[in-house]
This record gives sequence, C-alpha cells and structure tokens, in this order.
Amino acid sequence: MSTTERLIELARRKERLIARAGVQRAAIAGTFRRWQKPIDVADRALAVVRFFREHPLLLATVVAAAAALRRRNLAGWIGRGYAAWRAFRAFSAWSSKLFA
Repeated sequence: MSTTERLIELARRKERLIARAGVQRAAIAGTFRRWQKPIDVADRALAVVRFFREHPLLLATVVAAAAALRRRNLAGWIGRGYAAWRAFRAFSAWSSKLFA
C-alpha cells in the first residue's frame, strides 16, 4: 500500500470516527435531557438540605411549627415556608450583588 493510499484510508477512518462520535454525542444528549428534570429536583432538594444545615435554628423552628399545627394545615405552611425560603434566597443574591 502506497503512502497516498494510507493517507486516504486514514482520512476515511477519521471521517467515520467523527461521524460515530457525533452519533454518540447525540445519544448522550438525549439521555441527559430525560434526566434533566429529576436532576434539577435533586439539586433543589440538596440546596434545601444545605440551607437547613447552615441554619439549624430555623430547621428546629420549622419542625416545632409543623408539630404544633394540625395535619391539614401542614401542606399550606410548607408551601409558605418554601416560598419564603425562595424569596430569602433571591433577596440574598440580589443584596450580595448590590453591596459587593
């Protein structure tokens, strides 16, 4: 096999490998899209856990309030608490940019 033939074969092999890598990238992207929402939920849950690790007194207050409330009101209080937590995080991010 001549040098030119080898270079042509290498170029063809390179093209096949690039095409195969493109197909594999598309497959990985499809798999990632299916997992995106569950990963986002897990990330938010971890953020809540980290927040309560940094603010244990707040966690104790939430647990005590939940224990003191009747069960039917608990879902409403949890929703309000989550909304307050998100507002606090948004305000914290905004204020850190403002005063940085």
